[in-house]
Amino acid sequence: LVHIVSHATDIGIFPTSAAIILSVIGGVSIAGRLALGTISDRIGNKRATIVCFSLLVLSILWLLIADRLWMFYLFAVFFGFAYGGLISLNSLIVAELFGLTSMGVILGLITFGYAIGESVGPTLAGRIFDITGSYQPVFIISAALALGATMLATTLKPIKQG
Repeated sequence: LVHIVSHATDIGIFPTSAAIILSVIGGVSIAGRLALGTISDRIGNKRATIVCFSLLVLSILWLLIADRLWMFYLFAVFFGFAYGGLISLNSLIVAELFGLTSMGVILGLITFGYAIGESVGPTLAGRIFDITGSYQPVFIISAALALGATMLATTLKPIKQG
């Protein structure tokens, strides 16, 4: 998210339009947070999580070819929806997998993991850009990590209580 505006302006998108891309991600992520609660009630938390991670993979891969403003807006819609959806699914997945007894501790660990990733990721992405002169390697790494998360999500099973 931190580098999307820089990437867009680097390939010729006007700075104002590039900033709007980030706003679209934020706005659509709100819709994703709201919609995924209902969607997960219908298809299940695990399936909803897999759908969100799959959308993340596809939207990040889309950035490899995006070179026009409309392509960035399309990215923003799908990425924002999936990103917001995953946030709303965290507590649902934790409750389903581990029960409610340790939910606070587990969500705290997840949030801590997010904080580490959100602090290290942009710095590392910037360093990769400085070395290569491109965000393409960053997008490939991000898509690979999201694909790994998608594959891991397919293996999720609730622990036996009792």
